[in-house]
Amino acid sequence: MNTARVSLSRLLVAGVVLCTGMVQATERGAEPRLSWEDERDKDELAERKRVMGERFRRDNDAEYARSLMAAAAREREANARTMPGAKVDDFTLGEVWTNLGPSRMSSGPMDSGRVSAIATHPDDADIVYVASAGGGVWRSLDAGATWKAMTDTLGSLGTGALAIDQNLPNRLYLGLGDTHKTGFLSGPSTSLGTAPGLGVLKSTDGGVNWSAPILLGDSTSIRKIVVSPNNSNLVLVATDQGLYRSTNAGASYQLQPLGGGDGKPEVWSIAWAGSNRFTVSTRDNGGGKLWFSSEQAAGWTPSAGVPANVGRITHASGATSPHIQYALTYHSVTAVTQIYKTTDGGQDWSSLNIDEESYVNNVEQVRKLLGNSESYNQMVVVNPTTPNIAYFGGKLRLARTGDGGATFSLVNSTSTSAANYVHPDFHAAAYDAANRLYVGNDGGVFRSGNAGQTWTPRNDGLITHLVYGVSSSMADLSELIVALQDNGIFHSSNTGSTYSRMAGGDGFWALQSQNDAGKLIIATNGGTYQSDDGGLTGDELAFEGIPNGAASFIDQSPAVASGETLHAASGGKIYRSTDFGKHWQPMAANGLVGTVRWVRAGRNAGVFVAIVGYAPGQIWFTLDNGAHWTQAPTPMNADGSFLDAAVGDDNQFYVISDGYREGTSRIWTSNDPANGWAFVGWGGLPTGVRLNAIKADPVRNGTIYVATDLGMYRSTNKGLTFSRLGAGLPLVSVADIWVARDGSRLRVGTYGRGVWNLVLAN
Repeated sequence: MNTARVSLSRLLVAGVVLCTGMVQATERGAEPRLSWEDERDKDELAERKRVMGERFRRDNDAEYARSLMAAAAREREANARTMPGAKVDDFTLGEVWTNLGPSRMSSGPMDSGRVSAIATHPDDADIVYVASAGGGVWRSLDAGATWKAMTDTLGSLGTGALAIDQNLPNRLYLGLGDTHKTGFLSGPSTSLGTAPGLGVLKSTDGGVNWSAPILLGDSTSIRKIVVSPNNSNLVLVATDQGLYRSTNAGASYQLQPLGGGDGKPEVWSIAWAGSNRFTVSTRDNGGGKLWFSSEQAAGWTPSAGVPANVGRITHASGATSPHIQYALTYHSVTAVTQIYKTTDGGQDWSSLNIDEESYVNNVEQVRKLLGNSESYNQMVVVNPTTPNIAYFGGKLRLARTGDGGATFSLVNSTSTSAANYVHPDFHAAAYDAANRLYVGNDGGVFRSGNAGQTWTPRNDGLITHLVYGVSSSMADLSELIVALQDNGIFHSSNTGSTYSRMAGGDGFWALQSQNDAGKLIIATNGGTYQSDDGGLTGDELAFEGIPNGAASFIDQSPAVASGETLHAASGGKIYRSTDFGKHWQPMAANGLVGTVRWVRAGRNAGVFVAIVGYAPGQIWFTLDNGAHWTQAPTPMNADGSFLDAAVGDDNQFYVISDGYREGTSRIWTSNDPANGWAFVGWGGLPTGVRLNAIKADPVRNGTIYVATDLGMYRSTNKGLTFSRLGAGLPLVSVADIWVARDGSRLRVGTYGRGVWNLVLAN
């Protein structure tokens, strides 16, 4: 193991420190060194799968989206008194969830979760709406100083688009489904990411109430919604399966065929072109294309000037001169950024020829704007009154032109100490009524009122963080470590009142000793690190004793009170550490056959469950520390692949799968796995909804906790029946569960609504 002690707060903030180094290098004219963003694979999904091993799956399908939304409607009716917004005096259990943020930083700028869309009121600069990838819609009535969640009970908090009717600004349109579908939920196997969405919803009261979703074929991702400024009945919707048009203010939608085949290419962006005409960008097997419409968007014609060898295209226009538009794209082979412009409403486009152009205030070339995540990070916005002013967002950079594309300036820094700090990975932007610019990215919302010279984070209280893992310590319950998508590792020492940034990049998981809160392990896409002093110093974890020096899954044994005994799956084998990950030894595997995907330790010493294979896989168990492994019979009618397991103090075994289809099974229990499994009936669990994690209560035999895509559920009778756990938790995907060793409380991480705490009734 590396003997050099380093400051985790300095070394591990990869998305900040390394990016800062890159900025400084380019400003000096030197070759920029690689940042953690540059080391990310071109395919964001492939990188996350590589880093997380078995704990990742991209799976968002229309069948599941329909099932999820139907289940949410049933939950709202059956558990109305425990939904967010219900009166506290209506609660009967006395168990009420408390949000632990992250909502504020102890110092430095606050970053929030990934933003999908921003919509501003046309007349009131104080009213701003934000749609987040996993946290639904939020509204601010004070220009982003404070925020309120508006969609906590929809059932799908994964959003891709949000639009406001400029003529009737209380009328909003919301498109469900995370545009990028990059999420995963922590757990030992594959699992679903952010809950998929299905269809378009409408609000006529500023987001307080929402209609039922109107389905748009089998699309599961809405990328853009535009309402005609000249006709409030005319609404266009870009989806992953075609372009849809409504001529009756969203009462119904019709597919607008584009191109050959089934006429349903991916549609990424829509821009108003004046009158009731529009332009759209599409992508299919032939690459990216731009189209312009006739009046009322009734017919579509391919645009000229953009070559066939480009990929995804994002384009935009301004309010006063909509015939002037800008398009951001990339060469599909070289991945070099390209920018095009039209001055005739999208009929003809011309390249701005940025191939050899550098920023006027930085030696870096503009063509590197999208980096190597060109299909993930794209943003274009045009000033509503001055069409020569436009902004282009990519991976690390935010560029501005003030002269119609003749020159470009760099207007952001990735250093959190800079006055123009803006989080990387740009996805959305909007001007408000005061001509201030809001941009949205993987770190939330930022605002500038001075042409990008300075930026103000507007993320305090915007709790939309995409949590991958959560950990606390019985030694100090005020300690909390949270692993976050593209926000690294956050640490709180005051039960979530404020946080500090312990690491940057993608934070994957975290563990803390239960006897010493200063002992911790954190994993990011920049590496896995261990500290004995709460992160003040630390070493990169070498996984001594594991041949390939890495593990795809680590389990913290509940059988050892300290929490410092760990078990890992690596290379298909099981390893054990008794010194909190510093040294590892192979665990006995007598009789165990096959490649182990993951392992869970029981609450009693020597008891383990291991899973081999997929769909659904094989269940193996041992009661004697691996001296003898036994293969349990595979449960009948299992759906999906085995996902997680738990073993209670009474040696009652529980296993769940990632399936959801009705008529199949997905959760089983046994007190003697060698002789088979009992199917656990739904009995209060939402049908047709994926399960994500399971834990056994440490002091209440027969009590188990199950995390689902609609929240938390509990059984007190070994799974015979379940009830929704606690009051006030949104209908949100729960990614990870931490249970206090004394059974006093739960802490859960959600994919879109941060961290929540529940004090359990005695």
